[in-house]
Amino acid sequence: MRFERVSIPATDPDALSDWYGRTLGVEATGDGVDLGETTLRFEPATESAPQHLALRTPADSDALTAWLAERATIHPVEGAQSRRFDFLDADAVYVADGAGNVLECLCYDGDAAEPLAGGVPIAGVTEVGLPAPDVLALVEWLESAVGLSAWGSPSESFAWVGDRQARFVVLPAGSEWYPTEQVADSEPISATVVDSDATPGTYEHPELQYEITVGKP
Repeated sequence: MRFERVSIPATDPDALSDWYGRTLGVEATGDGVDLGETTLRFEPATESAPQHLALRTPADSDALTAWLAERATIHPVEGAQSRRFDFLDADAVYVADGAGNVLECLCYDGDAAEPLAGGVPIAGVTEVGLPAPDVLALVEWLESAVGLSAWGSPSESFAWVGDRQARFVVLPAGSEWYPTEQVADSEPISATVVDSDATPGTYEHPELQYEITVGKP
């Protein structure tokens, strides 16, 4: 799966676009930013709970950590500035973006490390959080209505829908975004994905403010 576009709410879209531009060195597009193969849009909102996004960052994890430590607030994991995920073959660095969203930068072992010359190299968005009152019910909708597939074994407390390249992170509303105490809650989120097994079209969840568009591969 691949994310072409992701939209999340923001109380100050211009300020948030500016944060991504200044901190990551990416190009702002008026109401959002270009993050590799993904366009991230910020939709105006009067208020918004913190969201979770993960970016695939082909950079050396130590160099990335040093870069972010000078420009953002890093969320430590058990006292460390990064976390190793052996099952992903990746190192993760978590930071708070300009609106307090939990931003995860994932450095995969198989990616050739690019230099951080004026900005952070970004391949695209690789995770989008979708809090839900009922995790398994949202997974079922993503599978049966949208045509996506769960990755791994979904549970009532956590599920991935997508694949190793890109996925939705489904967790209970009211729980906390790892590794912070930020409370996850459902907000209006839309995304355009490309998945060869899903049928192109736009799908609106009947209860939650989630809209998923499946584009053509």
